[in-house]
Amino acid sequence: MPRSDRRLCSPWPTMGNGMNSEDVRLCAGRVFGMNVSLIARTQAALRSGLLTGIALGVSPSVCAQEAAGDLELSGSVRVRYEAYDNTFRGSGARTDDALTIRTSIAAKYTRGRFRVGGEIRDSRGYAIDLDTPINSAHIDPLQVPQLYVGMDVSDQVSVTAGRMVLNFGSKRLVGDPGWRNAANAFTGLRLDWQGPEGQERLSVFYTLPDKRHPDTKGEIIANAWSVDTEGFDLRFWGAFASAQRGPVALEAYGFLLDERDDATHATRNRHLRTFGGRLQVPRAGRWDFELEAALQLGRIRTSRADGAPRVPVRAYMAHAEAGYALPGSLDARLSLQADMASGDKGGTSRHERFDSLYGPRRGDWGPTSLYGPLGYSNVRSLGVRAEIAPSKRFDAFVDWRRVWLDSRDDTFAFTGIRDASGASGRDGGSQLQARVRYWLISKRIRIDLGAAWLDKGAFLKRAPNVQDRGDTHYGYGDIYFLF
Repeated sequence: MPRSDRRLCSPWPTMGNGMNSEDVRLCAGRVFGMNVSLIARTQAALRSGLLTGIALGVSPSVCAQEAAGDLELSGSVRVRYEAYDNTFRGSGARTDDALTIRTSIAAKYTRGRFRVGGEIRDSRGYAIDLDTPINSAHIDPLQVPQLYVGMDVSDQVSVTAGRMVLNFGSKRLVGDPGWRNAANAFTGLRLDWQGPEGQERLSVFYTLPDKRHPDTKGEIIANAWSVDTEGFDLRFWGAFASAQRGPVALEAYGFLLDERDDATHATRNRHLRTFGGRLQVPRAGRWDFELEAALQLGRIRTSRADGAPRVPVRAYMAHAEAGYALPGSLDARLSLQADMASGDKGGTSRHERFDSLYGPRRGDWGPTSLYGPLGYSNVRSLGVRAEIAPSKRFDAFVDWRRVWLDSRDDTFAFTGIRDASGASGRDGGSQLQARVRYWLISKRIRIDLGAAWLDKGAFLKRAPNVQDRGDTHYGYGDIYFLF
């Protein structure tokens, strides 16, 4: 069926059903050219000290003393084309594609124990329709994910205040998703401590998570700019501790999320308390192991409706992995993986669906963006992965996993598909994915090619709101420029 007309790179011509190679070349070339120009101009301003002084409140006299400190500048542009067919979702386009471009410009100035830093991340999309499954996690023009000041109070204690990104441990629950376009940004205060030998570390933080805009489909299609906001109606705080004991790495954490309705958006008023730990045994000879588990408690409303009853939360997740390094120059590794995250079971007075908070899904579960059916919510999985990294310029992996629903009457992972009766069973099917990355010019230009195949199980073929029973195929291509 013909697609609706769409403007690829306004004011360029209106497109019909998809893009040909010439369209992609023209769009990427024109937009990439504009982004490179933006990076060049911004880096020139940073070197002169003007932007650093204005954005971070440093006086011109301090900027003039750049030689006495350390100024780090970096920039990148990533162009991605992706497409899929036979959607796994219950709504939206059955087959679609998109072109997205992410530009990042970052600066950090360090002098003695004092540091200031900032980043501008511009994420835009083209060939987007009203039914394209994409949102502000991937389209967020001129986002400011970092703008902070910090100080080393002593050799063991440092403090950071402002807007920042957070990365803790495996990043399964808190991390900045490098594969996704927009960042998970937080405004607040962070304190870090490390032991005298650096074997023990503790981070304590209190933040207000960034609410990304635009948040309507029309604005997303138009790449409309709107200021990202934060407020005390959404708070995220907690602590993360790690210790090294010989070859064994231990981690423990507590993450607390408090949410309430704001003036324009109704929420489920989540009050979640997530406690967990992780154990890593690195390669001792050829074997390595990892185990992570988390328990989630608290309270939540049964719906977003005003006055909806509140129920207790009791949910959990776990990941286990065993890897073996093969001999030879390929630096090959084989691993077995097991994952599970609880789903909400009917007939109980509790909420049992695990919330993965601010954790990226790419590492364990595959590409997101137009794809992304899997993640740590109502899922059980067993899988195997083979990976190689024969040189600093090339790496690749192939990953296969079998998936089931933890609860047959809850929404399956991130598919949006649910059978409240439970009659469609637990069989989610299997997923095969692969990725190849290669540096065309070392540390300057890299290509990243990947694909995924979701072999749908009985649940994704029988559930009431399934719109396409064919297997989902997805592919993407990235070219990444570093400056």
